[in-house]
Amino acid sequence: MAAWIFRFLVKRPKLCFGITLGAHFILLLVTGSLYLSGYDILPADFTQVPLNLEDDVTKLRADAWKFARQDSRVNINPTSVGIQPERSIQYDALELMYEAEEGNTFTKENLKLIRDAEFEIFNNSIYQQRLCQIAEYGLCKFPLSIIRFFDGSYRSIHRDLFDPNFENITAILTLANSINVTRAILDFHLDKQAVIADPTKGHIPVKSKYTRSLFYIGYPLKGFHNIEDRVDDQWENAQSFASEAFAELLDKKFKQGIGDMKFYYFLTALFFNAISQQVIYDLLLAGASFTFIFLFMLFQTQSLWITGWAVFSILTCFFGANLIYRVLLDCRYIGIFHVLSVFIILGIGADDVFVFIDAWKASESNSFRDLSSRLSFVYRRAASAMFTTSFTTIVAFITSVFSPLLGVSTFGIFSALLVFVNYCSVIIFFPTVIITYEYYWKDYRWHCFGDLKAWQAITSRRDDIVQGDQGEEREGEREKFVEPSKHVSEFLEGRFFDHFIGHRTIRWITMGIFLIFLCVSIGFATQLAPDEEPVDVWGPGTNWYNIKLLRRSAFRPSQEDDVVEVNIIWGLKKQDRSSCHFTDFKCKGRTVFDTTFDLNPKECQEALLDFCQELRSLPDHQISNLRIRRNAVNGEPEIQCFMEKLKDYLQTEASKPKYANTTSPTVPSDEEDARLLMARNPQLFNITLVGNKYNRYFEVMLGYWLTNANQSLTSDDYHTYGALLGGSMDPTDPSKMPNYQGGKYGNRLLFASIAVNTTMVLSKTGQTEGLKVYDHWEKFVRQRIAKMPASCNNAFQATPNGHNAWHWLKVKKVLASTAVRGILLGLGLAISLLVFMTSNWIVGLLCGAIISCITVGVVGVIPLAGWKLGVLESLNLTLVVGLAVDYVVHLADGYVRSQKQSRRDKVRETLSHVGISVLSGASTTLGASVFMLAAKILFFFQFGIFMFCTIGLSIIYALILFTTTLGIFGPEGNTGSLEPFYDWCKRKVGEPVEEEIPCEEMAGPSCRSPSESPTIKATLL
Repeated sequence: MAAWIFRFLVKRPKLCFGITLGAHFILLLVTGSLYLSGYDILPADFTQVPLNLEDDVTKLRADAWKFARQDSRVNINPTSVGIQPERSIQYDALELMYEAEEGNTFTKENLKLIRDAEFEIFNNSIYQQRLCQIAEYGLCKFPLSIIRFFDGSYRSIHRDLFDPNFENITAILTLANSINVTRAILDFHLDKQAVIADPTKGHIPVKSKYTRSLFYIGYPLKGFHNIEDRVDDQWENAQSFASEAFAELLDKKFKQGIGDMKFYYFLTALFFNAISQQVIYDLLLAGASFTFIFLFMLFQTQSLWITGWAVFSILTCFFGANLIYRVLLDCRYIGIFHVLSVFIILGIGADDVFVFIDAWKASESNSFRDLSSRLSFVYRRAASAMFTTSFTTIVAFITSVFSPLLGVSTFGIFSALLVFVNYCSVIIFFPTVIITYEYYWKDYRWHCFGDLKAWQAITSRRDDIVQGDQGEEREGEREKFVEPSKHVSEFLEGRFFDHFIGHRTIRWITMGIFLIFLCVSIGFATQLAPDEEPVDVWGPGTNWYNIKLLRRSAFRPSQEDDVVEVNIIWGLKKQDRSSCHFTDFKCKGRTVFDTTFDLNPKECQEALLDFCQELRSLPDHQISNLRIRRNAVNGEPEIQCFMEKLKDYLQTEASKPKYANTTSPTVPSDEEDARLLMARNPQLFNITLVGNKYNRYFEVMLGYWLTNANQSLTSDDYHTYGALLGGSMDPTDPSKMPNYQGGKYGNRLLFASIAVNTTMVLSKTGQTEGLKVYDHWEKFVRQRIAKMPASCNNAFQATPNGHNAWHWLKVKKVLASTAVRGILLGLGLAISLLVFMTSNWIVGLLCGAIISCITVGVVGVIPLAGWKLGVLESLNLTLVVGLAVDYVVHLADGYVRSQKQSRRDKVRETLSHVGISVLSGASTTLGASVFMLAAKILFFFQFGIFMFCTIGLSIIYALILFTTTLGIFGPEGNTGSLEPFYDWCKRKVGEPVEEEIPCEEMAGPSCRSPSESPTIKATLL
């Protein structure tokens, strides 16, 4: 069958070329049709990376709290009311930082510059109309700035806090530092080394190298019908408005500075908007990599025809792989990690092309009966070699599939598919390119590579090939062009082997040098430690990198820090994600309420009050273990307990005259207390509607407090504590406001939370330290909740706000273990496959040893570069085995295929036939990775270094150490061969042991003559 296909290809080259080329265009057509039909064929999302443990309890708990408040059955206080003033709630904050070159931002000149800069930002029309948080008086809330101590904003605290011309800076700030309330505010503006004098010790000048300010962004509530709409639209609006208002202005100030001060800024919307734009710019670097590979391949092949179609086949691999990935496997995520596959496949695809081309060129030294015999010989050799390398690379990438992190697993799937589709394209399409080149383009020379020959003698050349005429070409028909690759091959099998690899002294010196290098690599690899710092997206020199560094380490702790908030939550169970698609990381899942939760029993109310009191009175060692933050003003633990606030409110309510001579409503409350409250407020409650079946009396008390007797929905208690409570309204109630009327229209409390501020800032908290705190909280809450009554003993603790601290700490731990597991699994599978595919267990194990050395070397590079095992490094290490196997496998395949008997001759022939392919493939991948060093996204930059080091070490180890090892220890003859075992297995199953090829089809050096050797085994090919 194969022989017929090759003969047909030789006889009908144009038809075969057209058919295979048409298959590529069909891929493009199918992709385009799906796109035009509205099918999400490229579900790209570069704004976030799904590094989530979807089934982990820390995520499911946080999701339960996060999405319960978006459930259509739930009213969330305060944002579900529908009558809130627009932007009255803080959504985000624009943070500005100033750095004084001379070491003090608190000079008269600098403070004036800060005031003027912030005045310009504050009065930005878009900020005023679209973004700023509205204060109670209907105007934009003033920013939190050091300027507030001088412009009279705090005169209500102390009348002397006023100095609009900055004449008494030291006196003002010293005074502010002496008052508890203003000292808590001032700490936010001071760096760790700031000097603020004690007023009793004289007027020592204040000094702070850094200071910072906050501009408050409001949450637009007007015009939206539900929470989910507000969240999604707010994100899009925030990015759009913030970019329009601040992007150009703030970037200009960052580049120019504020006077002599450096200026930095941070806003979440601007941060992600910048990432989205920069990813596109960095992706354009693939164009530079593509250009380099195109030119290098053109230089190697000397043919625009071969190079053009080779690059075309590599590019179309993306469409074929994506169709399988998106349509057949139904994967619905392509993200920032998938961009890396562009650089990977450019190198791997070019490597496969070089293997086929070099095998074709090497076959010119043999004589064949006809062109189809030559093509059969080349195809068997090249396809087998490419299959070995491609399959081991695919398996190495597939090890990433077992990662529980979607961003890592889908990247492994996509990369493996790219390698598979590229292999299929090379073995199906590329032979037709070679044959058409041989027929129609071989006599054509481009200006850059030789004399331009017209179409003379092309027809006669085709006739000569078909008739099998391999005689000398006519004199003067064309000049002989010596390709650079031949010089490289001659160097590798000549001087390189004689004076280096095969030299009896030098080769042992080489082994010693590599042994020393390996020991050094192991030494550095053992120093690899987990990265306790958060992920850096941007590299040094950018605003985003600088401000993130300053946020971590420059400032002293303050009340304004974005600390981790622990929530103890009742009324919810873990989020149900059973209906979510396995790659849909945006799927919210289903909210599951704990139907047993009920705070109407007095014993449950008492239990919650006791729990809050215990939190406030914990001994110092437990406060330290749980990292509970104390208020800077009063020193009390920062706990938001709605039950305590309700009790305080009802105590104040009970002092009013309308409750005279009656039992006062209080907490814990029961039916009697609630009915008394309702009876004394007839304007709100119709007590006659309350029937015997009504049992939501606690909700009556709760609603009365939150709305301040239905007089205000903008009170501090409503904003602070209403966000910690969620309930449902009677479905027959047509109103959109909470209705606390008893009887028919009653509210039910579905879930509730107590919030505790910790001293942990996620950007400053390491994995080891953070997970210890998590364990302390888990143990503490589990023990205390277990002692509560049945209707309130199913609570759990979580960190749902911000980045979900507990979950992110676990992700970092999993990333480290995933990297180690990926390396070990990849090595194990690769070595097993190499033993099987090389059919020689000695060569296979030597391959495994070299790949292990390469891996150790790459791991050692991480601490050598000053990095630690963080998120980016862990992701890179999952790929190291997949990138390291190619060149070693090519050389191993060439060694076991060689018909020479001595190991020296085998190595020499391997270098001659395979060395140029290995060098060419490494050059293209190294060239592709170099352009990534220009990327501003730190992950791309680090990946460029990682890939360059991996490929560089791979080619050095493969071409020098591996060939030297084979020259010393390589098997000779049938030593280590698995062929006898394979033959035994074939005989057991009744298959032919080997395929015979008539010698007349191959009359090269390995076939003496038909009389001496009538047949040649296929295994020799």
